[in-house]
Amino acid sequence: MKANGQANRGFTLLELLVVIAIIGILAAMLFPALSRARQRSQGIMCMNNGHQMITAIHLYGGDNNDFFPPNPDDGNTIPGYNWCSGEAGIGQPQEFDPDVISDPTRSLLVKYLSGNITVFHCPADTRQGLYQGSNPALIGRIVPAARTFSMSQAVGTVDPGYDATEYSPPASHYGVPNLSVNGPWLNNQDTHHRNSPWATYGKLSSIVAPGPSTLWVLVDENPSGLNDAAFAFGMEDAEWIDAPGSYHNGACGFAFSDGHSETHRWIQIPQPASDANETDWGWMQQRTSAKVGTEAD
Repeated sequence: MKANGQANRGFTLLELLVVIAIIGILAAMLFPALSRARQRSQGIMCMNNGHQMITAIHLYGGDNNDFFPPNPDDGNTIPGYNWCSGEAGIGQPQEFDPDVISDPTRSLLVKYLSGNITVFHCPADTRQGLYQGSNPALIGRIVPAARTFSMSQAVGTVDPGYDATEYSPPASHYGVPNLSVNGPWLNNQDTHHRNSPWATYGKLSSIVAPGPSTLWVLVDENPSGLNDAAFAFGMEDAEWIDAPGSYHNGACGFAFSDGHSETHRWIQIPQPASDANETDWGWMQQRTSAKVGTEAD
């Protein structure tokens, strides 16, 4: 009993319901703001990942006579013949296998990234699954998807062996990767050959049009179409062959040849093997390649 003779009492049911309702209203007001802040944070992290990777590409070029790393359209895991080996799309053999990405002989940027393989994966990509590699410490564990980023099929190099067999599989690899890619899907038909008519870029110094600040090199890819690490884009018809991602509230990250990264928001979410919104497709078309002989603006 209190000194004034009145007993202590708890909250009434009505008071508790009012408090719960107020908490619910506050939560409903705060959650969207927290979600937007989280998306912004993920977008910044993704742009930083892209920046680190394009910096690694420049360092690779500095060690390899200005050449871009090899970017064949075959997902091979042969040492020395892929900038990023394996097929990491939904249900594919390297989706949850980080081992090929951490191997510097099969993932040629890793040594320029101090072994940090998390930069290959967008933080907003929530895929998780059973580890598919051979590291005893990880067997049986659930791990995040290994990769989200892909490189433009208009950018990179191939070796003479692959160049001779690309259009007559099974492809083989031999020799030094010092030929620019063919960019097979640039004509929307999987038959395009380098610089005929769309420019392909084997060296950093070969970028004339679009200019280095406009030509994208790396993109967060839609996981539904993610397979090998070469992103197919057609310059002639408004369609998605591979499709860019939309992880950041309808936007995805790009890294450009000059070293900067940015996010771009889509009018209509791209889906692989589907018609493309003309404006979305046109934005990428202007930044993927140009007809040989075109000068930069």
